Amino acid sequence: MPSAPSRASRRTSSMSERAYVVQGSLEEAADVVVFLPPAGSVTSPYLPIGSRLPATLPAVHCEIPGRGRLAHDEAPASVHGAVGRWAGELAALLPGRRLHVFGHSLGALFAYELTALLEARPDGGAEVATLLVSGSREPGSAPRSLVVHAFAALRREQRPADREGDAEGARLLDDLRMRREHRTAGQRLRAPLALFCGRADAFARPAEMLEWKRFTGGPFLGMFTFDGGHDYHLSGRQEIAATISRIVNRHPNSNSEDLGVRNDG
Repeated sequence: MPSAPSRASRRTSSMSERAYVVQGSLEEAADVVVFLPPAGSVTSPYLPIGSRLPATLPAVHCEIPGRGRLAHDEAPASVHGAVGRWAGELAALLPGRRLHVFGHSLGALFAYELTALLEARPDGGAEVATLLVSGSREPGSAPRSLVVHAFAALRREQRPADREGDAEGARLLDDLRMRREHRTAGQRLRAPLALFCGRADAFARPAEMLEWKRFTGGPFLGMFTFDGGHDYHLSGRQEIAATISRIVNRHPNSNSEDLGVRNDG
């Protein structure tokens, strides 16, 4: 696959229906970062992070069907519905690769359930080498509802024509519903766990995120905190990319560069 300066390449023609975008070259890579979308996402907000990863560490950005370039596809009704499609496509795209699965907010639940599916595949396939959880409380926790309810009330007060034209608001409400309705078996994963959080995040505080440790039997790689609130990932891109690179580099035989990032935990 081409590796232009931006390192971003979109699928075309028959490949356009794949629910992912590849950033960088997969040909020689043993390790791949898989980014899973937060609530309300159309295209991946992590492309600027992916562009700051080493050239030896490509990224695959999963996208939610039913919106953007996948608008013709059926939208998933649940977290499990979304990850079921991604698991199949990633297993076909990345056989034998080490995956480092990053999900922020709703994407963290996607990351957890995707890891569970990939670990359960009887054919082995791609290995989830690390689970990178960002800005989310643990699976099964009740979402903080004050902002959600205020947002929903505002949408209800709008005229029907306005709501129909508010695609961004509709997407966000659909994703918040998936978050609210998500149920999990609470499976303990084998993948090592790393936690990412904004220091001022009121939705998923660093101390609360430590509950994720109950959901993996693998090593805990640390808590990595960054300046900012829930959307810290939109501003701390270089630091986040450097942290991911350092985590990937810890894996035996990794070909990623060690950028010397310290562990805040």
